[in-house]
Amino acid sequence: MAEDVLPTSAATLSEADARLADAMVKAALRHLGQLDLLIAARLKKPLGRKLLPVQSALRIGAAQLLLLRVPDHAAIGETVAAVKAGKFRPYAGLVNAVLRALAGAELPPASTNLPQWLRARWAPYYPVEEICSIAAELPPLDIVRRDGTTERFTHPYPAVETIAGYDAGEFWVQDKAAQIPVTMLGDIRGKRVLEIGAAPGGKTAQLVAAGAHVTALDRSAARMAVLRANMARLKMQVEEVVADAREYVPAQTYDVVVLDAPCSATGTWRRHPEVLHILTPADIAELAVLQAQMLARAWGWVKPGGRLLYIVCSLEREEGEDQIARFLAAHKEAKITSPVPGEITKNLIHPYPPAGAEEGWGEGVLRTHPAIQAELGGMDGFFAAILSKKP
Repeated sequence: MAEDVLPTSAATLSEADARLADAMVKAALRHLGQLDLLIAARLKKPLGRKLLPVQSALRIGAAQLLLLRVPDHAAIGETVAAVKAGKFRPYAGLVNAVLRALAGAELPPASTNLPQWLRARWAPYYPVEEICSIAAELPPLDIVRRDGTTERFTHPYPAVETIAGYDAGEFWVQDKAAQIPVTMLGDIRGKRVLEIGAAPGGKTAQLVAAGAHVTALDRSAARMAVLRANMARLKMQVEEVVADAREYVPAQTYDVVVLDAPCSATGTWRRHPEVLHILTPADIAELAVLQAQMLARAWGWVKPGGRLLYIVCSLEREEGEDQIARFLAAHKEAKITSPVPGEITKNLIHPYPPAGAEEGWGEGVLRTHPAIQAELGGMDGFFAAILSKKP
């Protein structure tokens, strides 16, 4: 993800410059299709792959001019200076001319930011134009208080560390859509829960706050360190396991297994705008295979009468609806269930069950997409399903 690279790249910058660098990169990625169309219209011929750094400079300059409201002279001057400082110095004049021609330009429709192959996949199931429009906006910041109440901050929102109650561990950050799957489990007080793919710990905090005894498993030691720090701030106790779920062998079975599976993350496009530009159909197919492997393994750790909560932050059917349909076909002892009243997910459930799927998908399955409740700022795209094992 972009945020994994930017802190290192910006290590020598002042705090203000580092924030600007982050904003420039995220804005360029979030509006990549729009900016590329505008740039292409002002070039006599396309820039080849060997000139990708020049194209990138144009994108960053255009993002400053058209999205971040940086004064024209500063945006153009700094971008040209950056090009002059490197081996692409001969193209500084081109960059200067294109950016000057871009000043004041009107952005094309937000839908041009969506790669065509993804548009073809999404169009039968989602309101693509609405999703693209909201994905072009800066995402809100959602926090969950220990008492279960939530707050939403819109841009420009404060630094998380400055929000009242942060040091006292009174809240954690978690997108509205990400909050819903755990609530679908209903009363889990006293239940033993294994959470797979637990870091950074938003759902972990939910589970602990709901009264569960949680074992948090993640294969990344670095990510587990983040979870550990979050749990320490929240003053929550969990058992930590750093291991690959495909190799891990637990000492017991669990009342509930939560599988937050590795996925394409297309539902988090607005927060991670690079996702759609590095993803390929082959990646989705490969992830679907991995998810199926992890589902089958995790199912073995659910005790008779227990439940498995499967979650992905993806809009792809292979990772959601189709994945669960295949699992149910192979595991006759599994059934989709919903132990909570429908009001919890009312107006949020948008499942697209495969043809011939059994009834119950509207109760035990969750599907959100970014344009749901757009008037309130939208939410990430998630798929979740609760599978119960026969006693």
